Amino acid sequence: MSNAKYFALAEPDAKGVIPPVSDDTRAEIVTMDKTFFEGCIFSNANWIKKPFKREGLFKHNSDVLLMFIGGNYQDPENLNAEIELWIENDKLVLNRTCIVFVPAGAAYGNMEVRNVSKPVFNYMCHVNTDTYEEIPAEATAAPGTYADNRVEKYAPVDGKLPSAPEGFLTLLLWIDGKKLSGAPYLESVWFKTSNDTGPENHTHDFDEFIGFFGSDPDHPDDLGAELSFEIGDETITVTKSCLVYVPRGLGHSPILVPKLERPIIHFSGGNGGDYIRKGSDQF
Repeated sequence: MSNAKYFALAEPDAKGVIPPVSDDTRAEIVTMDKTFFEGCIFSNANWIKKPFKREGLFKHNSDVLLMFIGGNYQDPENLNAEIELWIENDKLVLNRTCIVFVPAGAAYGNMEVRNVSKPVFNYMCHVNTDTYEEIPAEATAAPGTYADNRVEKYAPVDGKLPSAPEGFLTLLLWIDGKKLSGAPYLESVWFKTSNDTGPENHTHDFDEFIGFFGSDPDHPDDLGAELSFEIGDETITVTKSCLVYVPRGLGHSPILVPKLERPIIHFSGGNGGDYIRKGSDQF
C-alpha cells in the first residue's frame, strides 16, 4: 500500500468537526482523525475569517495545542485580530502569532474573536488521541496557574535554529517541554521560496504530525506550490494543503519545494516533549 495513506489532503468545501461548523466565521481546510487513520494524532486546520464568540468551558483527556498565525507573511508576528481565551481562571488575550498549550484535563473556552482585519490561520491538535471529544468542565485551578501557557516566538531554549538557504524561511514559533513545562513539541515557519535541499531522511521516537498550507483563505485547499516529501521508501508529491501523519520509527524527509507561487505555512510537531532526530546530522 502506498505511503500516500499518511497524507490527509484538503478538498474544497471541507467539513469541520469543531463547533461552530454551520456558519461562515471559519473556512475549514482539513481534519485528521481516526476516520482518516486509526491511531493518528487528532488535528484540525482552518482559517478564522470573521469575529465570533463561543461561551462555555470544556476539557479533553489529551494535551491540546492551539496555534494562531497571522495571515500576512510580510508582518508575521501580527495576528491581525484579537482573541480572548480562558484556561481555567486565567484570561489570555492573544494579538500576536502564538501557540497556546492546554494540558489534559484543564478547563478552557469562553473564546471570543474580535477585530479580524485579515484571516487568521488556526491549527488545533490533541496529541494523545485520534478523536475529538468535548467534556463540559468548570474552572477550579487557582488564578495564575495557566496565565503564561503560550509562546510567541521561535526561540528554542538551546538556541538552535534550522539551517536553510537564505530567504527560504521566516521562523514563527517553537514550543516543547523545555520551553514550557509539560508541553509537546511544535514548530512553525513560512516557506517563502522554492528550495531543492532539506534535512536528510530520519526517524523519531514519537508520532509526528506535519502540515503544509496555502496562504489564500478564499481557496484554502490550494497549496499554491508543488512539494515533494520522502516517507518510507516513497516520494509523495502534493499540490494541495495537507496534514501528514508520521508514525514513530518511520523514516521521512527531505522536504523539497520545486515550485512556489506564494508563501506557504509549514509546521511539525509530535507527542514527545522534546525534538530528537535520529539518522541525520542536521538539526
